[in-house]
Amino acid sequence: MDIHKPKPWHNWREFLKELGTIALGVCIALAAEQGVEWLHWQAQVKVARQALLAEIADNNARFFARRVAVHACMDRQINEADAILTALEEKRPPGKFTNFRAGAGGQLVDSEWQSQRASQVLTHFPHGEVAVMSFYYAQIPDFVGWNTEEFAAWSDLSVLQKPMAGMTVSDLLRLRSSLALVRIVEGRIVFNAQRQLARARQIGVPDIRNDPALVKEFCTTSLEESLRRNIANGSR
Repeated sequence: MDIHKPKPWHNWREFLKELGTIALGVCIALAAEQGVEWLHWQAQVKVARQALLAEIADNNARFFARRVAVHACMDRQINEADAILTALEEKRPPGKFTNFRAGAGGQLVDSEWQSQRASQVLTHFPHGEVAVMSFYYAQIPDFVGWNTEEFAAWSDLSVLQKPMAGMTVSDLLRLRSSLALVRIVEGRIVFNAQRQLARARQIGVPDIRNDPALVKEFCTTSLEESLRRNIANGSR
């Protein structure tokens, strides 16, 4: 068996040439590995982005765009509750609501965001894009809390639909407090819903166009009437 011994270096030039060849080979291998990893994460980012934008668009349609669209109707209901309450305080016959709704909007979700955070894929998103998404999702718990407050206050104010005789001063004061809370929460929800829609536009989610017929139905019928209509239409 012939054993070929490595040729000795005759000068520094040959040594540096061989060292450069080894270094170049290592760099090429590392670059190839990094390239494969980059392509892998880019594919993951593409899939995650599609899922997140779909979830954001869903939230916008179910809640944020809808709250902005029906703001005038909720504001009218607040003013009508104020007028009814004022009449009761002044011992005059109270008016009536055009219709009565205990808030508006569907459930907000962030399951896709939480899933992508756990998978670490968000660390490979462009910084500006993930920053906007972070602001968007960070405020969702605020809306959940505001919805809870709003529903409780409107539930209290629902007695104004058919005011009972003999309401005491303390009853009216409690209702005044609930009305003040509703007014504050409605303002917060609408203002911040507009901000959420603006954030969504920044990352490529188009504006939601609300169906005028659905907005009109919300603004002119009570929840009970709307449910009866949906049940009737579903049974046909």
